Amino acid sequence: MIEFKLENGFKINLEKSEKVFTPTGTTETIIEGILENNNEKRTTLDLGCGCGVIGLSLFKNGLIKEPLYASDVSDDAVKNIKLNASKIGCEINAMKSNLFSSWEGKKFETIVCDVSSISDEVAKISPWFSSVECETGLGGDKLINEVFKSVPTYAEKDCKFYFPIISLSDVNTIKTNSKKYFKKIKMVKKKNWPLPETMLPKLDLLRKLKEDGKVDFKERFGIVICYTEVYEATIE
Repeated sequence: MIEFKLENGFKINLEKSEKVFTPTGTTETIIEGILENNNEKRTTLDLGCGCGVIGLSLFKNGLIKEPLYASDVSDDAVKNIKLNASKIGCEINAMKSNLFSSWEGKKFETIVCDVSSISDEVAKISPWFSSVECETGLGGDKLINEVFKSVPTYAEKDCKFYFPIISLSDVNTIKTNSKKYFKKIKMVKKKNWPLPETMLPKLDLLRKLKEDGKVDFKERFGIVICYTEVYEATIE
């Protein structure tokens, strides 16, 4: 069981197995960005749902037109979100899926993506991927670019697509790729955060990745400052 909190005081308790990705500050930033820019119920897909924190938080805040659609490549994640949805009374359609593979013929008014998007090299030294795989490439853009390509096929005309860009990835490449598939893209939330102390011994590696344009961060007074940006994209 985990307790997930937002800065506005909202909190939700969720079951999460050891093999399922643990929500992070990026998850929090995504939810806040959506809540601050929406006030209506919409048919929603939680892509890469994990234990369900994003979709179920939106449900608790009145933004889900039931059922909530959710998918993850992990069987354990699908089990988790089904259990958590039943506990809070949210009707759900959750399936195991490699990105959009299980949603053929379906279209959504909102698509929220929280699939891995940090550099593979960063993931190896981070505390976030100890129990799950991260296969995103050196710049962290491999999976998110596949999502970009597919979203227009599964999006209603007025669909809002939300995705994060984390500075521990090739930010410029991800932004450039997103512009190939969406008519309008705007940043709806940004948060700075300190690099976890457990990663500081690998700072030379991170500096080399930054020099090569694969990550971005700033160093001030001995603190390594990273950031998460959340974007809203539309196809029309």
